[in-house]
Amino acid sequence: MKSAPFEYHRPESLGEALDLLARHGDEAKALAGGQSLVPLLAMRLAQPAVLVDLQRLSELRGVRREEGLRIGAMTRQSELERRDDLPGVVEQALPHVGHFQIRNRGTVGGSLAHMDPAAEWPALALLLDAEMTLASRRGTRLVPAEDFVIGPLTTCLEPDELLVEVHIPAAGGRSGFAEVERRSGDFALVGAACHNQAIAVFATGARPQRLAEAERFLARGGRAGPELTAIAEREIEATADIHAPAAYRKKVGAQLVNRVVEQAWS
Repeated sequence: MKSAPFEYHRPESLGEALDLLARHGDEAKALAGGQSLVPLLAMRLAQPAVLVDLQRLSELRGVRREEGLRIGAMTRQSELERRDDLPGVVEQALPHVGHFQIRNRGTVGGSLAHMDPAAEWPALALLLDAEMTLASRRGTRLVPAEDFVIGPLTTCLEPDELLVEVHIPAAGGRSGFAEVERRSGDFALVGAACHNQAIAVFATGARPQRLAEAERFLARGGRAGPELTAIAEREIEATADIHAPAAYRKKVGAQLVNRVVEQAWS
């Protein structure tokens, strides 16, 4: 199947891109790396009247150190893989972001704005207390990851807004990451990540989830073991789909939580 007809724009600057989004509103869709949107266009699951291609916005690429890491939304996954100053959990997660061909084109901002519940970046942003910078012709606003993610394929981005930067606070320390997928490069059936005493699971429900009770257990001096596994299994809010039942996601998710905490504290 081919995409429905659309009007195509390739702006040369962020200002021009924001003008286009302001002008076309709900009828427009921003194209970042295209690794999620292009298949949706081909299957006509997305049919925007206007496509705004962000490939020429070099101002949205790159990483700089400023009160932690600030990652431009158009920074590709493969660019991050070549860095040696990322939080440990991000380094551990990046090889699981699709196949290497996907990482050569896919962008951090594109993954976050698409917000597939089984994707790694929404979970990493939540785990690391990241903050998103959203821009429009009305100005910019800063949104914590917890408020940015609303549900499956849904974020707080307004039709005229772009995600332009992701700020990860200084994030040294212990970390662990694990996921289960059918084949290498597939979306996760269930995943878990740990950074110091913060724990997140993903591909378990409608959005990634921080496990507050499990985090409190670690803060009290708890470590990996049957008690942590039981706490995590009670706390995980799992849903079923064609890929896995909810009970599987709760059981396996709890085991992965135990595994990543063991990685972090071994």
